[in-house]
Amino acid sequence: MYRDKHRLTEVDMIRFLFYSIGLLCLSLGVSFVIHANMGAGPWDALAVGESRLFHLTIGTCIFLNGCILIGVNAFLLKERPRWLAALSIFLIGQLVDFWLRVTVTVLVPSDLTSQILFVVIGTTLIGLGISIYLQAGLPSSPMDTLMMALHHRFGLNLNHARLLNEAIAITLAIAAGGSIGIGTLIVACTLGSVIHFFYPIIERMYGKLT
Repeated sequence: MYRDKHRLTEVDMIRFLFYSIGLLCLSLGVSFVIHANMGAGPWDALAVGESRLFHLTIGTCIFLNGCILIGVNAFLLKERPRWLAALSIFLIGQLVDFWLRVTVTVLVPSDLTSQILFVVIGTTLIGLGISIYLQAGLPSSPMDTLMMALHHRFGLNLNHARLLNEAIAITLAIAAGGSIGIGTLIVACTLGSVIHFFYPIIERMYGKLT
């Protein structure tokens, strides 16, 4: 009995570690893409546009959009809204605001090459972060839950589900006057593949640890 309880504590710690590291990677990646000034990732471009319209921080807009998506995801999955997911998107929003404040003073791309590098690094970090924190089985970002909802509801693979997810976000971002550019297209077209690459690797790693 003691060993079982001890083992449960270890698993919980690993889950929390994966969740925390994943959110840190994801939010840092978002700040890299935004600082590239080539257009933010689709959902983040929407938040950037809303922040200009309503004079709110980007992180706050990310949180509000996530709360709306909680209801959309519940409809797609035919289940009750996962309101605990609001915690994840709140943390992501706060971390994005934090990284934007920190990186804006030390990480500023000076030319086109460095801008593209920022987008590539940011996209990789976002995909890696999503792949890591989803393993924990804790409430995920509503934006990422939408990807999984499309995956399960329509039988799409993760790559195609993410592409549809991003297409929806880009449409909304254009309507809100968001930060759309070549960086947006890079994120939209490659993030699904990045997740598709990292997810099984991290899944096997998580399985060995737990």
